[in-house]
Amino acid sequence: MTVVKRSLRIFALPLAKQIVTNTSTGAGQGRAALNTYYHFVTAPLSDVEQGSPSLISRLTDMATRTWVGWGKTAQGTWKNRVFNYGERLIDRLDFEELALKSLDPSLGPKITSPRTVGKDVQQPQIPLIYPQHIITSPLLNLQTLVDKRAPRHKRGAWFWLLVSPLTAPFMLIPIIPNLPFFFCIWRSWHHFRAYKGSEYLQDLLARGAISPQSDRQLDEIYFSSSEATTVKAPRVATPETREPEASDDNAMLLSVSDVTKIQQTFKLPKPFVADLLRALAQTSLRIDKSREEAAALGKKS
Repeated sequence: MTVVKRSLRIFALPLAKQIVTNTSTGAGQGRAALNTYYHFVTAPLSDVEQGSPSLISRLTDMATRTWVGWGKTAQGTWKNRVFNYGERLIDRLDFEELALKSLDPSLGPKITSPRTVGKDVQQPQIPLIYPQHIITSPLLNLQTLVDKRAPRHKRGAWFWLLVSPLTAPFMLIPIIPNLPFFFCIWRSWHHFRAYKGSEYLQDLLARGAISPQSDRQLDEIYFSSSEATTVKAPRVATPETREPEASDDNAMLLSVSDVTKIQQTFKLPKPFVADLLRALAQTSLRIDKSREEAAALGKKS
């Protein structure tokens, strides 16, 4: 097995404690697990490794430049309105999908199959940085994430690809391009990228290439967070009482101010701040939804 050494770091950042709901059958138990944001840091390929860009890379770069150009057009134009709507749509995509999509396997440690049986194998050691007093099983959490998301993104890629031909009638509209078609292709490509990221992580986990590393500085940030210091242990309703989990005002483990601390402490790229803030906002909405469902169950019981 030949290993091409490329850098990859994984940050596991828990966002909220586990909130458990209960039903008369117990089917709801454990449905809402600990929300964790995973951030992947890779280095760009060297000029020697990069070579000539592939067709997909060239098409992706061209689409990116076109999209950014639409955002710079005058306010009120259809291009600018489409750009603003698209940005709002991205904010609504699951942060797990956006994180997995950002992981480019070509930039991470590359493992090729050995040609000689019995040849010595040197596994890459990819650090999985996590707060020890929050996450007890970092590898299990990551394995659960990829096992859940991989089939979902595989289905999503095929679904949007098969739906795209149905947008052919929109080609008859003059001036404005067939936006539904491009949307379907974009969603298919987005799911495909997230699926490839999940598949890559599954391969690394299966080979034992990811090494959990607790970090003292990250622990201190969580410990000093105004949200984390008052977190209570989650309560599970018993079958006898059939009471749903009570509302907890301190479910979040990170505050907005902690995002900048993490970015500066570990010298992460600036887009990390926007990505983590999006994940925090989505997690807060999920908690509100879980509380509403728990309240509804409480009224029924």
